[in-house]
Amino acid sequence: MSTSVEVPAGPALRLLACFAVTLFSVAGHVAAQSKVRVEIEGVDAELERNVRAIMEIAREAESGLMTRDRIDRLHIRAVNDIAVALQPFGYYQPHIEKSLEPDGDAFVARYVVDPGVQVHVRTVEITLTGPGKADPAFLAAKAEFPLHPGEPLRHTLYEGGKLRLLAVAADSGYLDADFDTSAVRVDKEAGAADIRIIFETGERFHFGPVWFDQDVLDESFLRTRIPFAQGAAWRHDKILELQTMLSEDPYFARVEVLPRRDSAQGLEVPIRVALVPQPRQEYEFGLGYGTDTGPRGRAASYWRRLNRRGHYARGDLKLSPIEQLGTAEYNIPAVTHPTGVLTFFGGYVRRVPTTNKSNTVTIGTRLTRKRFGWRETWALQWQHEDFAVGVDTASAVLLMPATGWERSRTDHVAFPRRGYRVQFQGQGALNGIVSNATFLKAGTSGKIVYGFAPQFRILARTEVGRIFTKEFHQLPATIRYFTGGDQTVRGFGYQDLGTRDSLGNIIGGQSLIVSSLEVDFWPMARGGIAFFTDAGNAMQHFDLADLEYSIGAGIRYLSPLGMIRLDGAFPVSAPGRAFRIHISVGPDI
Repeated sequence: MSTSVEVPAGPALRLLACFAVTLFSVAGHVAAQSKVRVEIEGVDAELERNVRAIMEIAREAESGLMTRDRIDRLHIRAVNDIAVALQPFGYYQPHIEKSLEPDGDAFVARYVVDPGVQVHVRTVEITLTGPGKADPAFLAAKAEFPLHPGEPLRHTLYEGGKLRLLAVAADSGYLDADFDTSAVRVDKEAGAADIRIIFETGERFHFGPVWFDQDVLDESFLRTRIPFAQGAAWRHDKILELQTMLSEDPYFARVEVLPRRDSAQGLEVPIRVALVPQPRQEYEFGLGYGTDTGPRGRAASYWRRLNRRGHYARGDLKLSPIEQLGTAEYNIPAVTHPTGVLTFFGGYVRRVPTTNKSNTVTIGTRLTRKRFGWRETWALQWQHEDFAVGVDTASAVLLMPATGWERSRTDHVAFPRRGYRVQFQGQGALNGIVSNATFLKAGTSGKIVYGFAPQFRILARTEVGRIFTKEFHQLPATIRYFTGGDQTVRGFGYQDLGTRDSLGNIIGGQSLIVSSLEVDFWPMARGGIAFFTDAGNAMQHFDLADLEYSIGAGIRYLSPLGMIRLDGAFPVSAPGRAFRIHISVGPDI
């Protein structure tokens, strides 16, 4: 079906003419668009960055073409843009020369800037009023205000000083604090600025009642997570601590801690905690490959909220050519301390690396808690192990008290630019007290990640340990020190470094030193290259002359599953050994 409409010849010709004029006008408009190169002279790099960020002609020149009319308008406006961009740095009387010249099919917009005399601070008057005016935190913020008489005026420092006062107020519970006056008066002729701030603190608020929006755990248990008492003076860090504790617990997928200032009763602010539960049960299955272990498989089950008191349990099964294990643990939270977790555990492990064999049954209990920023562990473990290491073949029965402290910080879990981890561990046994050997084992390890340029990082790690015993040959393989492999000294096989017996068998050592230094470069968002050197050995006595060394390079890929590393290393201290490839997956910290 079609429809036609007849238009008289005269109007039709006029319509066609109008369309043609419009078409050619648009075409001419598009043809008149040009590139612009903006040149700025007379200011240092910091000032130039701000000028380019403020100047509209500079911003549009980076994004594409402009018409000549648009170029002219923005060129005229540029003088005012530059003047505005200089003011935060204390320059209020600049002299600017501008020019706009054709350059082939493009234009060059040039601006020669003389910033003039920089304004300096003449007076700083900060007055605290209200009930919190004598609070030491406010007095410290006032004393540390970043601008002083005689210094150049910089508005970023001025605003930073104001934000510090507001931050102190928010952190300390002065929730109604505000500025009565905040002004910078600039005397352009004198080149001086006067700063005047009057800060009203208001009343200090206190913690009110806390209620939890959830129905899966007893409220009495959840209240063990609250790190403050009702009526105590407000501290924002305690709100963050409550958020962190609930987020680290295994029970909830989302945690929101919401102070209700609008519902305050007098000076007490109630707090609502909205909690979204995790699934009660979870199962995990995985396949992988590592040059230390070969192909491997894993299955895990996780039972959250076994009861309304927050008990939870976990079971793991791992299979690889050199290790087969099954473990289970039952956890009781809030024991002796809100962060304390009492764990009962047990398991069976069969290990058959090239240097030793062992079958181990373990049962025990441990108590972990946070203390002064550290994770502290105390444990008691019974272990029965049948082992063969070189010519040593025996059964070991050990009742081992153990302790450990660990602390870590990172700015990003998957790809840290700054971070560290420190560990201290100790365990031992006494012959005749359930055990058939006496020893004391102590060790420490640490790792640092430091980004020193936009695309570079340094990763350094070290581990040192010592076993004190006169019965080394009675100690099972799991107690002795071995090293070598993906996570220790690359260029050598898994547990391929250690003291040798008279037949040349690797039997481990009483002393351990391992260290590594690595530099990686990330030319792409998720891809990088690394260069490293490793050193280490498991020895009978500490002796740097016994250390083995390697150098190598690798490829890094930041996948959704974590950091994937493909490394190749030369064992430079053992020229007869072949170049070795290592593959590993896991976090940097």
